[in-house]
Amino acid sequence: MGRTVTEASALAAYDAVHGFVAAEGPCSTIADLSLIESVKVTGYFIRCLALMPPAIAAGQQLILVAPGTLVYGLSRMFHLWRGETAAHEIVRSLGEAYASLGLEMPDFRAVDNSPRLAAAVMKA
Repeated sequence: MGRTVTEASALAAYDAVHGFVAAEGPCSTIADLSLIESVKVTGYFIRCLALMPPAIAAGQQLILVAPGTLVYGLSRMFHLWRGETAAHEIVRSLGEAYASLGLEMPDFRAVDNSPRLAAAVMKA
């Protein structure tokens, strides 16, 4: 089976972003959803997820990369339920996401997934 989004995996991703921001400070975020092959969540769950407190700090951008039609549509639902405009964008490619943030030659590195990050999640 391919990469499937479930309620548990979506909540784990939310917790990971929340923990990262708590540990490292506010930052704009690109969520690359390109590898998702199937989705096992309901529209109601997307609504509930959208109504949770934002993991991204106010004033920072959240850019969702959703090339697939289903994931793009669910991302739009999330965006509409959240009610955000300027701070939230849905694009079809990483190139578009980089351009939106003004990045020409991004140099990303793996994030530390250590107990320090887990501790930050526990405090939040």
